[in-house]
Order: sequence, then C-alpha cells, then structure tokens
Amino acid sequence: MAKGKGDQRIHFGKRCNPQKLAGNFFWIFWDCWLQSFYAKSTDKLERSIYMRVSRIRLSVLVMIFFCFSIVTGCLGKRDWQYPPASTGAFLNEKAASPIRANAIVLPLEDLRGNEVKEEYWKAAIPLVPYGDTQYQRPEVVANPEEVDVVKFDPTNDLAQSIAAELNHAEIFSSVNFAQDEGQQPADLAFRGRLRSTDWNRRLYSYLLAPVGVVFWMLGLPMSETTTALELDLRLTPLNDPSKVLWNMTMEFEGKQLDGPYYGLENAVESYPEALQEALKPAIADLVGLANQSPNRLMPR
Repeated sequence: MAKGKGDQRIHFGKRCNPQKLAGNFFWIFWDCWLQSFYAKSTDKLERSIYMRVSRIRLSVLVMIFFCFSIVTGCLGKRDWQYPPASTGAFLNEKAASPIRANAIVLPLEDLRGNEVKEEYWKAAIPLVPYGDTQYQRPEVVANPEEVDVVKFDPTNDLAQSIAAELNHAEIFSSVNFAQDEGQQPADLAFRGRLRSTDWNRRLYSYLLAPVGVVFWMLGLPMSETTTALELDLRLTPLNDPSKVLWNMTMEFEGKQLDGPYYGLENAVESYPEALQEALKPAIADLVGLANQSPNRLMPR
C-alpha cells in the first residue's frame, strides 16, 4: 500500500520466458514441406537429392531457431510498480503550504469493457502483414502469451498510486489510500471511475509469414504495443459524495516498439507511465488551487 510521504515503490522479481511463436511457425512450415516433398519422391536419385537439400535447409532453420532463442531476452517483471521505472520518481509539483485537511483515495469504480481479441495466428499467413491481440481487461485474460502477461489490480493499484502522488505533492495534510470511507479518519475523499486500460499488441510478419522472423533478427520491430488509460477523478467531502469540490478526466495512450533484442520488458511499464503522465495536469491544477484558492478544496 502506498502511504505517507517519500519515495515508495513496490518491487517484484523478474521472470524470463522465450517467445515460442516464431519457432513453432518455422517447424510447422518445415514439417509440412518435408512430408509433401517426400511423398513425391519415388526413386533413389530423387530421394538422395532431396535428403541433401533437406539437410541444408534443416541446418539453416536450426541455426535461425537457435539464434532466435538466444537473442530473446528477459520479459522483465510484469507487476505493478509506481513511480514507474522509467522516471524513478514522483512528479515535481508541490504546494507551497498544505491545506489543513486529511484526504483518502478510494478504489476506482470499474467501467471497462470485456472484449478479448486474439489473432496472432494471422501473422502466419503469407501476404498478411500482422496479427493483433487486444484486451480491455489484460490482467484477467486466461493463458495469454508471455509477452502479454500483465499483473496488476487496476482499481486498487491505480488508486494507491494516485494517493502516493497526491501525498507527495503536499496539497493536503495527508492523502492515503483506503478501501472504504470508514477505514480511517478523513475530511475529504477522492473518488474515481476507471474507463479504459486497453492493451493492443500487433505482431509484424512483413508479409512473409514465418520467414518474417528473419527481419526481427536483423533488428526490425517484432511488434508494437499500445496501452490506453482513461479515468476520471473527483474530490468530495467524505460524508457527501454528491458535492463535487474538484474533478478532472484524465487519459493517456502509450506506444512501445519491441524486438528480440529490445523492448520486451518495457511494454508493460507503459501503464504506470501512462498514469503519471495523465496525473500531471491534475496535480498541477490541484497545486495551483491549493496555492491560490485553498478554500475551494476545503470541506464545507
């Protein structure tokens, strides 16, 4: 739980998993080609030539698959961490003097959809440029590909991080996360609604189906991950949720290219990065009000 002032983080261990998709495509393609050619070979000469060619092709495929397995790096930690690893710090905005009131941040109301789209298999079709995977609730998807694993509890993790960011800005005497209104004494409550945490990953095949893996190994992007975050936040007196003292809608979309050599461990970090970017105008607005019109943010 992110409470109190100062730099607070949640750290988890790393997990490393190789991407198996490209290798599977290669071996399925190889096996079909092998059986088809062998069925057509009826005499010894043809079989001899066939075996020579097949050994060469098999060696090339083994080399490609081996190289791909070697260069595929760690997928990194897939768990929530705030502040995000890319910045390692909270925002710089701080009020000149805290308003003498205690606030809590409650878990967000979840308004997200449930759409699931898994079409990586399209990347195995020649002349099809890519295959897409899309999740509206990426944390609850059953058996996703390793690179699509996202471990977080959005309604609670986002609220805890918002509380930590607000507390660091020293807008109020204290800002803490609370599971419900009666958990701890407070004068004000931040209430929010989570509208989107869409996850969209596009796997590129460069129109060449399994052979497109060669371009990944040459450094071209393997995939692009787009993460969207949309939420709204409002401040009310603790005992009167209908009286809105302040509110703001926040949204941010992040994009991340990755390949066997780079980026696979970073895509999932776009959620905490998106939250921090989305909070920038909200924190700046609250700090400005605390400095110039503090009475607007006080319970009355």
